[in-house]
Amino acid sequence: MSVNTTPQAEERAARERLRAIQQARAAKAKADARRRAAVIREELARPRAKDCHCPITADSRLEELIALGAGCTAGRWVCPTLDAIRRRLGR
Repeated sequence: MSVNTTPQAEERAARERLRAIQQARAAKAKADARRRAAVIREELARPRAKDCHCPITADSRLEELIALGAGCTAGRWVCPTLDAIRRRLGR
């Protein structure tokens, strides 16, 4: 603590840093959700997606996509649409 700073000023600065971190995390989460929705919309617009019966929407979260397992193919193989979405999202 320097001579010119008070404990209150240090606490205020710490709260501002914490708020900036929280805002950055929220902005990153929002950008990730926007990108995920764009990828899903793009893959669902492809011709092969007409055969897919997976409950995938643009609002699907990454956890939901992972939890779908093999998708609508009942374990014989992984649904090509679901696989393409997961690959493009890096999962």
